[in-house]
Amino acid sequence: MSGINQGRNKEAGSVRVRRLTPEQHRRKELILTQPEPTKVQESASAIVLKQGSIFLLTSPSGDIPWQLPHALGLFFQDCRFLDGYSLEVNGQPLTVLSCIDDQGLETYHDLANPELPASNGNAHHIPKNTIGVRRERYLQRGRLFEHLTLHNYGMGQARLEIVLRFRAGFEDLFVLKGFIKEPQGELLPVEVRGGNVMVMGYRGIDGLSRATAVAFAPPPHKLEPGTATYRCELAPGEQQTLTIAITPLEWKDGHIDHLLYPARPPRVSHENARQWLERSQRIWLNGSTQVSSSNPLFDEVMRRALLDLRMLRTRLDGLHYFAAGIPWFATLFGRDSSVVAIQTMPYGPNMARETLQLLARYQATEVDEYRDAEPGKILHEFRSGELAQRGAIPQSPAYYGTIDATLLFLVMMAEYVNWSGDLELARRLKSNIDAALGWIDNYADHDGDGYLDYVGMYKTGLINQGWKDAGNSIVNMDGSNVVPPVAVCEVQAYLYRAWRQIAILLRELGEPGRADELQRRASELRERFDRDYWSEELGCYVLALQKGGRPAAVASSNSGQVLWGGIAKPERAARVVERLMQPDMFSGWGVRTLSSEARAYNPISYHLGSVWPHDNGLIIAGFCRYGHDELASKILDALFAAACNFPEYRMPELFCGYQRQHERQPVRYPVACSPQAWAAGAIPHALWNLLGLRANALSNTLRVVRPVLPLCLDWLEMKGVLVGASRVDLRFERVGQDGAVQVDAQVQQGDLKVVRVDEAEEPDVYT
Repeated sequence: MSGINQGRNKEAGSVRVRRLTPEQHRRKELILTQPEPTKVQESASAIVLKQGSIFLLTSPSGDIPWQLPHALGLFFQDCRFLDGYSLEVNGQPLTVLSCIDDQGLETYHDLANPELPASNGNAHHIPKNTIGVRRERYLQRGRLFEHLTLHNYGMGQARLEIVLRFRAGFEDLFVLKGFIKEPQGELLPVEVRGGNVMVMGYRGIDGLSRATAVAFAPPPHKLEPGTATYRCELAPGEQQTLTIAITPLEWKDGHIDHLLYPARPPRVSHENARQWLERSQRIWLNGSTQVSSSNPLFDEVMRRALLDLRMLRTRLDGLHYFAAGIPWFATLFGRDSSVVAIQTMPYGPNMARETLQLLARYQATEVDEYRDAEPGKILHEFRSGELAQRGAIPQSPAYYGTIDATLLFLVMMAEYVNWSGDLELARRLKSNIDAALGWIDNYADHDGDGYLDYVGMYKTGLINQGWKDAGNSIVNMDGSNVVPPVAVCEVQAYLYRAWRQIAILLRELGEPGRADELQRRASELRERFDRDYWSEELGCYVLALQKGGRPAAVASSNSGQVLWGGIAKPERAARVVERLMQPDMFSGWGVRTLSSEARAYNPISYHLGSVWPHDNGLIIAGFCRYGHDELASKILDALFAAACNFPEYRMPELFCGYQRQHERQPVRYPVACSPQAWAAGAIPHALWNLLGLRANALSNTLRVVRPVLPLCLDWLEMKGVLVGASRVDLRFERVGQDGAVQVDAQVQQGDLKVVRVDEAEEPDVYT
């Protein structure tokens, strides 16, 4: 077993074990086993606004479709507070002219009328494209504001009837996704108050009441439950603006009256709101490393990535983290939030600091079978909706069904200290580090073979618990599912990296004996891993080991993440690099999750042949670690080309794995999260690894190891890179015929030492 104890079946010492209660046994029958959204057919093309814990998804027209099922709406705390919102003029929907996502600050929907026959007092019909309609939206202080402007561009008077319809079903996100049966809450009658406020209410099974309050200025001419009607007459060239304020509310006790504005919506200056939003954006961008290059399009892709990360920045218990993605995963995830913090470390380590504290706060302290919790384990996801509050799902509020989040927490801790030099936080969270290491030793190996695994077969949680966590994602070459316990290959590499990096950290914290022990165990793991996971036939590592040590002998992108972990021997790494760049793995837009030669391959599946940007970012970092910089650059250029083909240069969670030579642009995956945090972080992560940035703030040093510029760039500047208390500006420029890169460093603050390293380094050196 060599250092990892078989722990799930033992109850060590005084560890508290929480068994499933009869009520939990009953509730778990509500859970459906389908791991992917089934009720919703498409969400990737939605127009998105988010601020804090509130986000809005609409169609390009600005409407929320009336016909269900769909994934659009206004969301807050894992509940959809608005699932229908439509605009009609003289009984007709409008024609979409354009829709602009203004860098995550607000959205603009420009619409025009179709042919409108004579009605509502119009002596003549109104020709199409006579009435221009603009919907301007933004989120501020917990409310959605819409300014609806109608402009008459015709030659005659236009009498218009504007009808706005609203509907709120208050579905829990897990109901919306099709994971669980409908809860038995009570929809309340829609109320109309004061002539200009509409309230849609719901009494949940969790003891909480929820409401969507819609306020209008000026008051509608007619306000009925679910419908607001305006009548206006516009002279040629005249325009009129209506304001709608929509507020999601949630409370435990008391009547709704004290939570609502009594008679009129709050007065908000659109210009003041715009200035506030722009200022918050400037603060975010100015607080990050500034990136500029010879390619304006590359700069736009980087800017969009950083702005998407700003949009996904969310607060829980007073601490910030990157929410995983919209709409399905707009919450704290142990795996995703850790990876994004690692991806963005050179752009500012403060998010990692707060994420570490937040994950430590929710680290498991007892065995809880329902939530798959064990002492020292880092959570998989945190939920706050109706079903979570009721305890009807394991995510109530924290669910721990993950094999890798604990390892990534440890890697994030070490990387944070590398970039920040903040040993004090490591000391404060030392007990959490120890608990995470204890979980590895006591609970993470179910069959005693020395590898971290999961057992699957959960009625109340995820069957697969690595990053490919769909129920059908870990397969054999013949397409059959693996038999648990399952030890996926990249998790062993994460463990190796975590042990190596935490050993370095423990030396700094004055524990050299424990550091030596972790390094010894890491070395032993490396040798066993090479023996048990390498497949000469595949030319790469097997996807996983399953029951009895039988390999899942199929080529997958997981082998590339093994290189990121540093566990591969250099000669094996070279073979993996060659294998992943073969046509069955490399699509031209990125590395596929599964070989197209595998029986289970499906380019439009979630994990069985699609392309994931974050996966490719980790693969690029792994290629760079082993000196395969040219091919790493090729993957980055593929990701860049993909990003340029998505609307607003926004990288989605994943896209389909079709070959690039057959497609002029990447094919969308219909229910991908967009924006998605670790997708947004993929190109920034790949970039700093290709540039070879390796920080050691404790020795006040930044190493630049074999820097390479992406093929699309002649030069690139990074200004304000923070290493410890120092700031440095870096310029990388291609010189000469051989494409060599010249590096200029200007230290702006502190006495940082910038050292260029051109010779090969050991691939498992982490500082």
